[in-house]
Amino acid sequence: MAQFNEESRELAVKVVYYGPALSGKTTNLQALYQKMDPKVRGRLMTLDTKDDRTLFFDMMPVFFKTPSGVKVKIKL
Repeated sequence: MAQFNEESRELAVKVVYYGPALSGKTTNLQALYQKMDPKVRGRLMTLDTKDDRTLFFDMMPVFFKTPSGVKVKIKL
């Protein structure tokens, strides 16, 4: 999903990982979080379920501004 607000020059994008249980979706988000510049990433929100699968969802926001001044907000 993507929305662009021309008045505020803001682009909001939502990227949803979908797949079977224990296929690495949370692990992938954790790896992205570790590699991403702390200036552009938000807090990685996860629900610790010990050795079990994710029950609800994980989310990591990413924020940055393009050279042309567009504010980009991505929810992974």
